[in-house]
Amino acid sequence: MNIYQKNLLSSLKLKTLVLTLLFLGLSTISLSRNTLANITPRTDRGTGDTVPGGTRGSCFYEGQKPLTPLTPKTNNRQVLTLASHPTIFIYVPENTAIAGEFILKDSTQKKVYEDIVLLPDSQGIIGIKIPTDQPELKVGKNYNWTFSLICETPIPEAMVEGSIQRVNPSADLTTKLQKTPESDRWLIYSEAGIWYEALVTLAELIRSNPNDVKFTSEWQNLLNSVGLNEVATEPLKEP
Repeated sequence: MNIYQKNLLSSLKLKTLVLTLLFLGLSTISLSRNTLANITPRTDRGTGDTVPGGTRGSCFYEGQKPLTPLTPKTNNRQVLTLASHPTIFIYVPENTAIAGEFILKDSTQKKVYEDIVLLPDSQGIIGIKIPTDQPELKVGKNYNWTFSLICETPIPEAMVEGSIQRVNPSADLTTKLQKTPESDRWLIYSEAGIWYEALVTLAELIRSNPNDVKFTSEWQNLLNSVGLNEVATEPLKEP
């Protein structure tokens, strides 16, 4: 049974709750699988057999950019983090899915973490943080993650994946971070190849300084530098 079939049983009360949260703009609220289990697909973006710009069940509208993980396209090295509970960033186009599913597995394919993520009501970049009450990533171990849109008709384009490895900071990196202002630490992380910290640090600066175009420009330059030009100017959604 696929993920969509597992979540098809209807519940008007829960559907109303989710639609209300979407309306309020709470774009990346994590819900337990039990909470989402009875929500029916969204059908509020069109009538009859089609929705604007695409066919109902296709999950995406025509002309949309693809679902995209914010991981470097310019090298094949393991993507690094210093965090025990990192944040994963993904560009999510406008879609007809009822929610997203995030799964983290270790190198033996054992599931470490799984959750249902409420989607934004418009396209943008979301951050999925692994909660601190979940098992922490072990230093030196490789992990793989997947993010899937729960669509009426499952399609390959509705899933993206990435890898992550937690490392300890070197003495040199620690010294550089201590000497560097908070506003510039993302660059130190980037130069050291600590991708996830570079992203989350810049994202926090953008959210804390919404009127400072400097950080938005640096975010776009960082994404452009690793081949993510197509989504570099997309809005960063609130957590």
